[in-house]
Amino acid sequence: MIQVPTIGLSSLGFCSLALAASIFSTMAFYAASRHCRWPRAHRAGRLGREIGTVAAVASLWLWMANLGVGAGLVVMLCSWMAMAMLLPALAAWHRPHAHPAKARR
Repeated sequence: MIQVPTIGLSSLGFCSLALAASIFSTMAFYAASRHCRWPRAHRAGRLGREIGTVAAVASLWLWMANLGVGAGLVVMLCSWMAMAMLLPALAAWHRPHAHPAKARR
């Protein structure tokens, strides 16, 4: 019988690591999008889709390892979408006039 290696984390450790991976994934996807209002993050986000996908899969795996398949999927998607809605609002609040509109003639 093959022994599957386990990670020696508590439930709080799994949740913290999964939430951090979910936030990192959302930030990577936001930095790669053309709607990113932070120029420095947008320039650094060239590999954002690939990095975001890897972090999302890691987050999903961590949530599922801690809570089970159904609950892990729901919690991962909820935390992911909450951060996806919060990032553009935070960017608009932080840099409200990042791209000023051109004056009409």
